[in-house]
Amino acid sequence: MLKETLGGGDGPGEPDPEAGPADAAAPAPETAQVTAQVAGAAAAAAADTQAARTADEASASRQPGSLRARLAGPSRLIKANRLFSAALAVSIIPRVIVLLGFQPAVLFKLDSYDYLWDAVHLQPNPVNPNGYSLFLWLFRPFHSLTLIAGIQHILGLVAAVLVYAVMRRLGVRAWIATLASATILFDPAQFNFEQLIMADLLAMVLMIMAFAVLLLREDPSLPRAATAGLLMGVSATIRPTTLPLIAFLAIFLVLRNRAWLKAGVTVLAGALPVLAYMSWFAAVYGSFNLTNSNGLFLWSRTMSFASCPVIKPPADLRALCPEVQPRQQALPAGSQRLLPKMFLWDHTAWQWNHPQTGVVPDTQAFTAANNGRALRFAFLAIMAQPLQFLHVVAHDVATPFVSNDVFRFPGPKQPKSTELGPVNLEYAQAAVKAYTGSTHGIGAFLGHRYGTRLVRPWSKIIDDYQMVVSMPGPLFALIVALGFAGLFMKRRPQRLTATLLWVSALVTVVLPIAEHEYTYRYVLPAVPLACMTAALVFARREQPAPAAAPAAAPAEPSALDLPAAPEEDTAPAPDQPEAVSPA
Repeated sequence: MLKETLGGGDGPGEPDPEAGPADAAAPAPETAQVTAQVAGAAAAAAADTQAARTADEASASRQPGSLRARLAGPSRLIKANRLFSAALAVSIIPRVIVLLGFQPAVLFKLDSYDYLWDAVHLQPNPVNPNGYSLFLWLFRPFHSLTLIAGIQHILGLVAAVLVYAVMRRLGVRAWIATLASATILFDPAQFNFEQLIMADLLAMVLMIMAFAVLLLREDPSLPRAATAGLLMGVSATIRPTTLPLIAFLAIFLVLRNRAWLKAGVTVLAGALPVLAYMSWFAAVYGSFNLTNSNGLFLWSRTMSFASCPVIKPPADLRALCPEVQPRQQALPAGSQRLLPKMFLWDHTAWQWNHPQTGVVPDTQAFTAANNGRALRFAFLAIMAQPLQFLHVVAHDVATPFVSNDVFRFPGPKQPKSTELGPVNLEYAQAAVKAYTGSTHGIGAFLGHRYGTRLVRPWSKIIDDYQMVVSMPGPLFALIVALGFAGLFMKRRPQRLTATLLWVSALVTVVLPIAEHEYTYRYVLPAVPLACMTAALVFARREQPAPAAAPAAAPAEPSALDLPAAPEEDTAPAPDQPEAVSPA
């Protein structure tokens, strides 16, 4: 075969004896051909070797235990999301300053002390659901409020990542998705939220997690639907304002995917933690409820407008009329009504008929009997004066849109006088000591509205920061109005998603205000939802799917890796049918 390849000649490489000098000097054509073939074979062998090496490296990088795999994933995510990654990194700096400047954490009025007390004694609270106390109980062995605040700051960052991931998954451009998460990343009110030993932050993060689990897939699986419902149910045992959102998730699944089974599983999973908590509460207090306070809070809300000559309550409820409440009677005739909380926490009023004894939570008024009695009066007042009720609620709901009354850190002018009575101050100190083992470094500050020790220069930096950076009321109004426009988008999937988020934001703001009164702390969980809805207005249309899927597809990338839809709407080719989203 070799001779046939080389042609004439007595031996390989020998010149033809009849050839002239020039012919003898030039290589034979057969020799040149062999040389080219040998060189090609060598090049092919080298290419095969390089391909094998590359394949080995790729295989090694895909193995879970390899160091390269561990480093490649985060690096790839950061490169694919440079703007958000930079914003996320920068947002860590003010959070570290907050941890240094407000030590060991920020304790709010009596609420924080109730959570700490109940975390030690593992009992439900008659005023607020105590899911947060169970969270505190998990970390009680560390005896550190600073640790709790640090974990909550990390949870805040997790919430920002989830907001960004959902927005990118829904086709929002990277810079708009980053803006949607900016309030969580940089708002000083959010930092305060995270530094507080309060339930609001944990409830908000669980709520956002529930939305993310559901929205990160176009057609979520049954386990995903159950997980979303479970997360929302746990959130409701921490802050009951998220309780209606369980039903919203189910309605969304029915309208979006006609997934009746998934909707039912979502409601069932969401109901499990709520029913479990209510059973625990009933075992301790004898009433199957989340609290013994909903009626009393709603009664205090009606004190803003109630008129007993109009309501005409029965004799056993006349003691609940605003005209006979001690603090209101102490004011000159014709004076403006006091704030609802002044009626609720007036220890000379009708509900506080059991004197507090010993070092215990200040909850003696919140019994099942008082709660039921107050609820009866509240219903009568609202039915007799529905327009007045709507007026006071609408007035307070409008407040965050027209004012800059944000949730600020305590500054250098924090009052030095105590706001708690001697009995409650003793209780506050006992609660902190029971949880941490000591009141060292903070005991002298527990009587303030915000119990924390200011450490300069860090607290001064945050005080200056919050004077410059905030969420102005008109800007928040613009964000909410822009999100409302998303409810009328032509694309039905995005319209349904925008409706879910926008209505959820509205409910989380309106419910606590309608039940009691306005505070910006009630508004904060709705801010990221409103920003997400506004960002959806700028989402790009989905790219049409290819006509046929490949036989083998690579592993599905994460939401952060998914490229957004193209800049311009892409029409299908004439011979390519338009993709249809699954029902």
